[in-house]
Amino acid sequence: MNLTYRISAFCFLFSLFLLGSHAQAQLLLNEIVVNPQGSDEPFEFIELKGNPGSTLNNIYVCVFEGDSASAGNCDLVIPLNNITLGSNGLLLIATSLGFANVPAATTFIDTLNFGIPGGVLENGNTTFAVIFSPIPIVHNADYDTNNDGTLDLPSGAILQDAVGWNNGDLTALIYGGVVLTQSAGTPDAAVRFFENTTPFSKPAWYNGDLTGSTNFDSLEISSNFPIGGFLTPGDFNVPNLVGIENAIATQIEIYPNPCSNQFRISGLQNEVPYKVCDLAGRTLIQGLTSDGIVEIPNTMASGTYFVSITLKEKVLVKKLIITP
Repeated sequence: MNLTYRISAFCFLFSLFLLGSHAQAQLLLNEIVVNPQGSDEPFEFIELKGNPGSTLNNIYVCVFEGDSASAGNCDLVIPLNNITLGSNGLLLIATSLGFANVPAATTFIDTLNFGIPGGVLENGNTTFAVIFSPIPIVHNADYDTNNDGTLDLPSGAILQDAVGWNNGDLTALIYGGVVLTQSAGTPDAAVRFFENTTPFSKPAWYNGDLTGSTNFDSLEISSNFPIGGFLTPGDFNVPNLVGIENAIATQIEIYPNPCSNQFRISGLQNEVPYKVCDLAGRTLIQGLTSDGIVEIPNTMASGTYFVSITLKEKVLVKKLIITP
């Protein structure tokens, strides 16, 4: 093999490596429930968000202990190998004992880890992480042996995203730099804002205590909690409202909904920007509302979409159903 050929082959293989790395670069934690109403099992879950159609290999979803006596211990590890994300880019890790009707577009990892009596996820000092590692991450191994607050991962491992919270213990350790807080207590659940794809970002999340299967307790929530925020396991997160007064939001409606060839946005007195996005967050239609009527192209398939309306630099999100 001559030198020129070897260099070309190396460049080709390196480019494939870069492409493979890029395909998984946007894999993010998306929604987490550690303390459902009633019994924890079988309703705890972890949801990820990535590039639709990408295949995951050497990915580990991990939960790390934060209590000072055992900080860095890997309490739970879910390996993801040869897992292909569906058309909406979501991956739900849960058990079918609690989630029997997961949308077809969502990749579902059905694991009895989330069926263990009493639940498998701790409610207190905990870090949730997504890690790429050529060397397996091992359950019950200590990845912070010197308790310095930095994970000692295997050679070649990359921490892709992390979020956590503590119960007020000043000696507890949370890894990855993102610690969620709220008006009281520790989160029962945390949700990534639909359009925020920034890893290691506290503003990307809202959180709070739960009062039902999907509803939050308004007295125990994060300061950035959006009006209408709720859980959507296996479906795209719906923050609904960021910073718009409730009175304004309730005046704006989409009708008919479901619709087939057009819909109207009511409650607007001036032209405002709008976007129609698919469940992967891709913009399919955008413009100004004008007379409030939005035409639906024949190329758009039946299904669920989101309409985002920008008012005074704030964004209102509404769900839209398109029928044949």
